[in-house]
Amino acid sequence: MEGASEETLASVSSLVTVFENSRMTGAVPGVHGLEAGQQQPGCRSPTSAEPCEKPTEEEALESGPRTVSRRYLSSLKNKLSSGAWRKSYQPRTCPGSGTQEPEEKKIVRELLETEQAYVTRLHLLDQVFFQELLKEARGSKAFPEDVVRLIFSNISSIYQFHSQFFLPELQRRLDDWTTTPRIGDVIQKLAPFLKMYSEYVKNFERAIELLATWTDKSPPFQEVITRIQSSEASASLTLQHHMLEPVQRIPRYELLLKEYVQKLPGQAPDLADAQKALDMIFSAAQHSNAAITEMERLQELWDVYQRLGLEDDIVDPSNTLLREGPVLKISFRRSGPMERYLFLFNNMLLYCVPRVIQVGAHFQVRTRIDVAGMKVRELTDAEFPHSFLVSGKQRTLELRARSQEEMISWLQACQDAIDQIEKRNETFKAAVQSPEGDPQEQELQSEELGLRAPQWVRDKMVTMCMRCQEPFNALTRRRHHCRACGYVVCARCSDYRAELKYDANRPNRVCLDCYTFLTGNVLPEEKEDKRRGILEDMRAHTSIPLLGYQVTAGPQADPRVFQLQQSGQLYTFKAESEELKGRWVKAMERAASGWSPGGPADKDLSD
Repeated sequence: MEGASEETLASVSSLVTVFENSRMTGAVPGVHGLEAGQQQPGCRSPTSAEPCEKPTEEEALESGPRTVSRRYLSSLKNKLSSGAWRKSYQPRTCPGSGTQEPEEKKIVRELLETEQAYVTRLHLLDQVFFQELLKEARGSKAFPEDVVRLIFSNISSIYQFHSQFFLPELQRRLDDWTTTPRIGDVIQKLAPFLKMYSEYVKNFERAIELLATWTDKSPPFQEVITRIQSSEASASLTLQHHMLEPVQRIPRYELLLKEYVQKLPGQAPDLADAQKALDMIFSAAQHSNAAITEMERLQELWDVYQRLGLEDDIVDPSNTLLREGPVLKISFRRSGPMERYLFLFNNMLLYCVPRVIQVGAHFQVRTRIDVAGMKVRELTDAEFPHSFLVSGKQRTLELRARSQEEMISWLQACQDAIDQIEKRNETFKAAVQSPEGDPQEQELQSEELGLRAPQWVRDKMVTMCMRCQEPFNALTRRRHHCRACGYVVCARCSDYRAELKYDANRPNRVCLDCYTFLTGNVLPEEKEDKRRGILEDMRAHTSIPLLGYQVTAGPQADPRVFQLQQSGQLYTFKAESEELKGRWVKAMERAASGWSPGGPADKDLSD
């Protein structure tokens, strides 16, 4: 058997010599160093690392490059992750040997033979395809040298490692098997270098795309590839097929080494080293698997960026897309919601508008909200179910999902992104929200004024200015929003401007209260707003159809507070005294029951 190995190595060496000579002469003739149909020990073709594999008729007739789909790569990644690619391996007995050798030695021989075939394939990739294409690029200038280097990535380093280190070490160890029956130490020493495969695997899909592009684009490029593919050395296989072998090689090592460990006797001196080597090979396989995952992530990210128009301030290869999908925007002024589309990344939320004509970019980015500092919560709104609030430094949005499950999914995805940012920044801020909704959560805290975009109160929910309580009308007193607190106010109460940090310190329309807080300026008394009315709404002034509402007492801590409640809606009010509270409660209870005023007894209800 050892003599057969030497014959195999000699055959492989002669094949390599033919490649070298053909490259020097500028041609790649058919390889005649091996007899037609001659097989290596273990029933393997000299140019294949697989047992007795023959190209299909379609592959044999195929002259152009065959692409390797992303679907195949995903399938390969899943197989590597799940271990589904591992099949029961039965070591083969070399024909005609008639000798019984230890099972573990058979597996080592199998490893050596497949390594010899693999090195031959690497030689074909690096010293023939790669070098011939570089030579043509330098001579004809028909295509760039950089394209060739991008296609073959670090294949030269992989080839040198296997041909100059890994294969010779395996050969020496098998030759000395009688005195040194072990390979675990050899693989331990060389296994860390297998992580270089990550670069090759990560570049693989891009390489295949470049190969297809330049084959169509450049006749000289195509001619070189076709000439080499038609040679006997290529075994009627395409360049893409050969390029796929390094992607599959590390799992083959894991398979054979696992069988080797299983076949070792319990007291074998190589057992501990072999098990450690298997763990290192498994780590290298996971490294390649991670590279495939990273490659897919970058491809998906690029697809998203193309749909967004490749805007410079958005394209970032370090981003991770967490979720995307359509939502409805609840308008402050329009009666119905508007269709919008969200892209949630690990560091930003993109609020987009679908383009009518989707040529090139499919969406227009309206707002970018940084995840850092963003807050999300569910809205309890009977008119707009499944709605939620996204409040960020740049803008605050009221959005509506298509279902309760979808809303929960969006809230969870956003909160997970926020938690990751906070964890990374070591802030560890806890966001606690009560089921009913904390009134303080619905208004910006005073220390946040100007730092984050407020939640705007909807126009239709307010009938009077939320600062001076004067009623709105279509002609003389129109609605405006304070850009600092989000209140709906009249023109007189919002006739002030202050710089807001969330809007790049640009001056914005603000109400008097926010102007005073943000600027520190105290206005003359004649410009002070009117004293608030007797009844102060703790949350928002709104038009409420009282019929059917229930009037209840408020928290026991303040006897002046009472509440209106119906179908999940809750309004809290506070009067200036208990006596006024009683009058308001009595009036609201009558209105809620459908009673109409008209008699002298009603005078005690007026102020």
